[in-house]
This record gives sequence, structure tokens and C-alpha cells, in this order.
Amino acid sequence: MIASLPPLKPSERGAAARGIPAAPRGAGALAAKHQAFDLAAAERAEIEREHEALQTMLMAWLKNEDEIMKKWIALI
Repeated sequence: MIASLPPLKPSERGAAARGIPAAPRGAGALAAKHQAFDLAAAERAEIEREHEALQTMLMAWLKNEDEIMKKWIALI
């Protein structure tokens, strides 16, 4: 037999009508929020690492371009 879910709270009804998933209810709600936070933090850390690597590559490229420009000017 399938157990029925408890009725939605007024705040959850509005969110459900707009297609926004409501936060999980019950004992696992806090654990789910912690897991979602951990995943978001890990993704943010990865994005920051990628950003730092790209910034380092850009600085190396700009330094190389600067050296080329200096040599070009020296030829003139």
C-alpha cells in the first residue's frame, strides 16, 4: 500500500505552483541541505581554480607579447 504525503504548507503550495521545488521535509532535510551546500562549495572551488589557471596563462601570454613588442621596437 502506498502511504499518502502530508498536505503542503501554504509556503510550499506557492512554490509548487510556480514550479520551484520545495526544500525536502522530514529528518533528512538538514542532511540534504548540507549535501547541496557541499556540492555548491565544491563546484565554486573548482571554478575558482580554473579561473586562477586561466589568469596565470593570460599573464604569461601578455608577458610574452610584451617581450615581442620590446624586441620589435628595438629593431626600429
